[in-house]
Amino acid sequence: MKLKIIKFGGSSIADAKRIRNITELVKIRSKKSNLAIVVSAIGGVTNILNSIAEKSIKGISFEKDFYELISKHVEIINNLFPKNKKKVQGDFDSYVVLLKSQIDNVEAMVSNRSEYFDTILCFGEIFSSSIISRYFSNCGIPSEQLDSRDVILTNDNFGQAFVHYQKTFNQIRNYLKTKNKIQIITGFIGANSDGKTTTLGRNGSDYTASIFGAALNASAIEIWTDVDGILSANPKIVKAAEPIPHMTYEEAMELAHAGASVIFPPSMVPALYKNIPIYIKNTFNPNYSGSKINNHRSLDNNSVIGISSLSNISLVLLQGAGLVSVKGTIGRIFSSLAGENINIILISMAFSEHSVCFAIKPKYDDLSIRALRAEFKNEIARQQIDKIKLEKNLSLVAVVGEGMRQNPGISGRVFSTLGLHKISIIAIAQGSSERNISFIVKKRDANDTLNILHREFFQKKEQKTHIYLVGIGDIGLELLQIIRKL
Repeated sequence: MKLKIIKFGGSSIADAKRIRNITELVKIRSKKSNLAIVVSAIGGVTNILNSIAEKSIKGISFEKDFYELISKHVEIINNLFPKNKKKVQGDFDSYVVLLKSQIDNVEAMVSNRSEYFDTILCFGEIFSSSIISRYFSNCGIPSEQLDSRDVILTNDNFGQAFVHYQKTFNQIRNYLKTKNKIQIITGFIGANSDGKTTTLGRNGSDYTASIFGAALNASAIEIWTDVDGILSANPKIVKAAEPIPHMTYEEAMELAHAGASVIFPPSMVPALYKNIPIYIKNTFNPNYSGSKINNHRSLDNNSVIGISSLSNISLVLLQGAGLVSVKGTIGRIFSSLAGENINIILISMAFSEHSVCFAIKPKYDDLSIRALRAEFKNEIARQQIDKIKLEKNLSLVAVVGEGMRQNPGISGRVFSTLGLHKISIIAIAQGSSERNISFIVKKRDANDTLNILHREFFQKKEQKTHIYLVGIGDIGLELLQIIRKL
């Protein structure tokens, strides 16, 4: 049988009832495919661990958080193992002791905040995989825990580590050669060459599933969550948002980078290179087809497949008549910001380079201004640069769809529609492929923008026929009565 990778997110395993639910899903799927299963931390646990780490660094009491963490898992253990919980409880207690020792070592680790957080946050996945592997085995699904730190090799970029793919793939294959049981794999975590724990970025369990899928040449990767797939817009903002049945890897990456939270952007990379389809499924509606992601889809009339947004964005403007046709300006901007580890979300510029603006997250506001003033201090002194301006409280909106390049006029529809509703566009960026049209609006206009564009591209237009009735005789009266009944 072909191998399938299944990943369950935190909402899918949030309590004992939901763990029982995924157990039945696994039983059904194990009859048709060999499986390897990646799990996130139990719903809410990563946030609790993050709070514990934050408070321990600041010297604030975290006893309440620690109690909540322990009680959440103990309740699940008691519920799942009413008669034979001793071994499971013993394993859990040993992990708790290890966690406590890491927290007690905070003073030695405080010099590297990100490394310390990784050593704490990893326990969410360790706890959940330990409990779930034991429960599956109790239910007749022979399973064992796989700590992905033993096989996923990364660099030292704690918090968002880079994976060394080839070495990782080799380690995964070698590890699993002699394994016969279903592996319950810790998502989100890896280790560097010194064996120190690293994390792959928040929501990185999707990435773990994709890494294992590529290493093992899986037939498919299934990401099980709590929605019916990737939606055409954020359902909290756009009530009419609907699942996208099919999209390409590139479309999924564009939506994810622009704010769609269902899948972690790097997850597409290993699957894309091995051409492994990814399915986004709903644990609570398992018979629904969900969303399929692969390298090709029929474009037909679906020019736009989704609209996503990032709120709370800042825009930095660099402007000066003295910059016109000066070589290297863009390179210097990027280099100065890269030197401070500032990530640019969007860039827009005039043809002459007279003005350049770029979007960043607000946490980089002050740092970016300082970096640019230092880099261009001579140009500022010579008045070649008129201003370096920061604008806050903005949002980025992206209109995404592979079919847009075959359908002229999408940009026109986007901006004319917003113009009719008096929504101002502050900056625009569009690639030559026209797969993604991104622009910046005021934060206060973001929700209206999403709803207006969703109606424009997704709501079926009503065809209206105007009927004029002059004089109401017997026939006219009969016609009016028919119309009232429609």
